[in-house]
Amino acid sequence: MNIRVLVGAVAGTLLVPSVGLADFIYTGVEISYVDVEFDNGVAALNGDGYRFGGSYALNDQYFLVGEFEEQSFDLGIDGSTAEVGIGFHHSFGNTVDFIGTASFVQEEIGLAGASIDEDGFALGGGIRARLTDAFEVDASLQYVNLDQSGSDTGIKLRGRYYFTDRFAFSLETEFDDDIDTLSLGFRAEF
Repeated sequence: MNIRVLVGAVAGTLLVPSVGLADFIYTGVEISYVDVEFDNGVAALNGDGYRFGGSYALNDQYFLVGEFEEQSFDLGIDGSTAEVGIGFHHSFGNTVDFIGTASFVQEEIGLAGASIDEDGFALGGGIRARLTDAFEVDASLQYVNLDQSGSDTGIKLRGRYYFTDRFAFSLETEFDDDIDTLSLGFRAEF
């Protein structure tokens, strides 16, 4: 994992001047197509699937978050992940927010009628920055700890293009020790 990429993204977005943009909205839904590459040095698999997620603002600083992802890999392997938690955000002006999340995570991997279930938790932290009225970027770190497969830390980078005040297309990539993902999505905010 290259920590310089995250530090550069954080520094770059903190240097963006405040240009009177609207505050962020933390209530919305997003659906995405997900492309996954898994390579742990022993096995390499490719897969794809979908992700459905949402968030709901509880007040000016706290929000609920939930996500469900399902994938189909090579060799008939299927996987799913569900995540439910709470988040906190703190504004640094109208264009940059710090975001922290804590979630319960459940994963299932299936092959030929058998499945492996894992439970655990995830902790995340990062920034969300509005570069223009129509373009927003996120950079974050996420730590995940599962009961059988252990822990992992990954980097998530996301860009959103708002074609209206409340609707956006998104492009996201995630990197961790064994899995790289790329997703294309649509977000609606309320």
